[in-house]
Amino acid sequence: MTGIILVGGKSRRMGQDKAFMSVGGKQVFQRILDVFEILFDEIMIVTNKEGRFSGYGYPEIVDLIPDSGPMGGIYTGLSYAKSDNIFVASCDLPFIHPSPVKTIITEASDYDIVVPEIGGRLHPLHAAYSKRCMPLILKRLESKEFNITRFINEPHELSVKKIQMSELAQEETWEKSVYNMNTPEEWLKADGFVKNSRCKARKS
Repeated sequence: MTGIILVGGKSRRMGQDKAFMSVGGKQVFQRILDVFEILFDEIMIVTNKEGRFSGYGYPEIVDLIPDSGPMGGIYTGLSYAKSDNIFVASCDLPFIHPSPVKTIITEASDYDIVVPEIGGRLHPLHAAYSKRCMPLILKRLESKEFNITRFINEPHELSVKKIQMSELAQEETWEKSVYNMNTPEEWLKADGFVKNSRCKARKS
């Protein structure tokens, strides 16, 4: 399976590029890349502007359909991936963890879309998609329908696996893995969590 990191967002609510922000002394993008390098032979960075991530050693792919949001990024990743399935992560997941990603990868052999549903909320940017999704996604992109959650929930011929909290052996790990930061407050919360964890570890 190919690992796709989406870095094309505008980070409006954050006020700066989320991918380059530091959590616990390490850049969020590097945190994601560290996990991807464990799990995937092929890694691609899907972006709205080539050059920002040229120093990381992985191909930067510019969105095939500009200004189409994460759904456009997923379509671009599927278009370029050598594998039939891709795992997609947004660039604002500071605590992405190999264990949940491995579970999604395993389930993806039997489904076109595998997505966690935690607390009643889907996490489509911590999920797997097959190339069978491409024509349906393209149809929605052409209609300017960019909402990926709505696409997953709508009836269609694709097979969808929503991983429920009741199925998870490591609930806390999953909740942390899908945690994303969109605002300065969420970034401070993430950074504080790492610092508090280190303090507890030193005291113990």
